Amino acid sequence: MKRDDASAEPSPESLTEMPEVDFSTAIRPNRYANLRGEFEHAVFLDRELFARFGSAEKVVEALKLLADLGEKSRSRGAA
Repeated sequence: MKRDDASAEPSPESLTEMPEVDFSTAIRPNRYANLRGEFEHAVFLDRELFARFGSAEKVVEALKLLADLGEKSRSRGAA
């Protein structure tokens, strides 16, 4: 069934009946945002890989060590 372009627009009478609604107050901040702590990104590891490290702290330590080694190898390669 085809719709008329004229029927798609609201009539002036219906617009006067509808109250103006302000949706700016409807936006709520994330109530769980303060629970996330200080982290900014989440990384998901395989269970087998996490089992090798045993804790999140050990994973972070290993990643920092790997990043430091990568920087050192780049600086040596440029020299």
